[in-house]
Amino acid sequence: MKYYKAPHTFYSPITHVLPLNMQNEWAHLFRADARHLGQRLGVRCIHNAFVSEDGLVLKNGMLVSGSAPNLRFSTYDQSHFFEHWRKGLEQYLVSRRGRSLKQRPLDKNKLYLLVHSPWFSYYFWITECLPRILSVHEQHADLYLIYPEVWDEFPFVRESLGLFPELKWERIPNHYHLRVPNLIMPEVKPWTPMFIPEQTHQVRSLLLRLADSVPQHPGRKVYISRKKASRKKFNDEEAAETHFKNHGFEPVYMEELSFKEQIALARDTDEMLAITGAGTINAMFMQPGSLLLDLTNQAYLRKRQYKFHYFKLCNILKIRYAVLFCEAEQDPKLPHYSMQNLILNPKNFDQLYAQIKQA
Repeated sequence: MKYYKAPHTFYSPITHVLPLNMQNEWAHLFRADARHLGQRLGVRCIHNAFVSEDGLVLKNGMLVSGSAPNLRFSTYDQSHFFEHWRKGLEQYLVSRRGRSLKQRPLDKNKLYLLVHSPWFSYYFWITECLPRILSVHEQHADLYLIYPEVWDEFPFVRESLGLFPELKWERIPNHYHLRVPNLIMPEVKPWTPMFIPEQTHQVRSLLLRLADSVPQHPGRKVYISRKKASRKKFNDEEAAETHFKNHGFEPVYMEELSFKEQIALARDTDEMLAITGAGTINAMFMQPGSLLLDLTNQAYLRKRQYKFHYFKLCNILKIRYAVLFCEAEQDPKLPHYSMQNLILNPKNFDQLYAQIKQA
């Protein structure tokens, strides 16, 4: 297994600008974060690797560092090393010696590129997969991207990959694990809440090209509604939408928009309201000086380990940021507080919005 460190990688520091409505008791939530400065992500060339259907990579029975986020042990975030290693090892053993899991050998004469990992979603595609593809763009003509068949269900994957015409695909049937004679594996940034400025700007520029064909409508004020979602929305979405409309915000349902239309929407938005979730990553396409108002669960006030991803993203892109902590339902059937529906306090929102407009 060869290991290539990225040469002369010096990442830019993130300019630390506090939320517009910062309060002293939130100091533990919005500290300056410079952990990305110590990273030098490389590209591994691995021979005879095992690659699970989730993108976990094992070599000689050990989980390869850099094949998934949150593998390290520190106070920065929770480690999932043993969880990923155990799952990958079980899949390797059963697919090799058992019958319930399938393993497929790939062509030894091809060089395969791996860019996905276990927590695949819209957020991870933009913040993890695309940076890994971009890190080896000069070698695309020689590479075959490992393409899980399930990706056919995601327009944002297919539309993004259209921007890499030289990159060939190797479509893998669902639930197949792989033996890969020659694997190219760009490393994942070590922690999910970490943003690296250079990666952020590269992906932003790349994806804004997709929206070039969508007519511009600048100056929009939008509320990214989760009315059609099953959870993590306002318990009374109708009342919330009506209240936000009274402040000039139009409700928008991302499920009704194509990928490039979502990008164009954020590109043209001056003020965005959004409940914290994977879709909030669309703030990446807003213009400098615009506003993101992050609507989130007040439980995060007590979670010292939680990192406010989108606060850091806004700092990188010079987007103004404010946060509204909301009470939440206490549904005992939900396994995690982040899944709870929120309760909008109209008075709290009105006070916050008036404060922002005066800032």
